[in-house]
Amino acid sequence: MKPRVTKQAAQAAPVVFCCILIITLLVAIQVVSPPEPGADVAQIDAPAHNSFSSPSSEARLRVLGSGFYTVTAYCPCEKCCGKWADGITASGKPAVGKIVAAPPEIPFGTVLSVPGYAPDAVDQDSGGAITGNRLDVLFATHQEALNWGVQELMVREVE
Repeated sequence: MKPRVTKQAAQAAPVVFCCILIITLLVAIQVVSPPEPGADVAQIDAPAHNSFSSPSSEARLRVLGSGFYTVTAYCPCEKCCGKWADGITASGKPAVGKIVAAPPEIPFGTVLSVPGYAPDAVDQDSGGAITGNRLDVLFATHQEALNWGVQELMVREVE
C-alpha cells in the first residue's frame, strides 16, 4: 500500500526545504565570511599533511595570528564579576584601561587589536566562560558593557 500524502504535507515540503537551505547558507556565510575592509589578512601556507587537527596546534594558531572572535563586554561590578568584583583582574593587575579577558591559551600580557574597542588592548584577565574563540572586553561602567553587546570581530595579535 502506498503512503498517502495529504495536501497540507505536500504544500509544507517546499517551505521546509527552503528553510533548511536558508539556514545552511547562513551558517556557510558565518564560517566563510570575508575579512572586514582594511583588515590585515595573513597568508598561511599549509603543510602537505593535516597538522591542524590537534587542539594544541589550533591554540598556537590562535595565539600567533588573527582570527574571528565572539567579543562580549564586562565591567568590574558584582553583576558581571560576582564574588570577584574587587577591581583586580586574574593577572593581579587593577581592572582599569583597555583590558581583554581571553582564553587560557593566550598568555597574560598579549596585546590584541579589537576593532571598535582598542588597537592595543592587553590580555590581563580570564573567566570560566572565556574559552575557544571568545573574548571579553572591559568597560568602566555596566551600561557601557551592555551597550557593547555581542560582536563577531576579526581580532589580531599586535606584535
